[in-house]
Amino acid sequence: MVELDDNVRMGLLIGAAAIVIFVLVNMTGIVFGGDKLFLIDLIGVGDQEAFRPITGFSTQDIVGLLAAAVMGGLYYVSAEDDLDWEALLGDDDDDDEE
Repeated sequence: MVELDDNVRMGLLIGAAAIVIFVLVNMTGIVFGGDKLFLIDLIGVGDQEAFRPITGFSTQDIVGLLAAAVMGGLYYVSAEDDLDWEALLGDDDDDDEE
């Protein structure tokens, strides 16, 4: 198991949710007036316009969803397994001593 601090785990969860929301909103072109933002072209690596009217599923969306899945999986794997269920549910030893 992977042990992470609670703040790191919460950051993973919030980051994964933010990536999924960005991918879905960017895929539909709602935010940028019908255009889709391509991040690779925005930072200068690509050779096309950063905002293009091509909406739909692209390689950027696949990478974003995979990154969100990895972050969510790491959040899930880093959960604590050793919960004290007796302390959470209450002590049942008092019922036996009647």
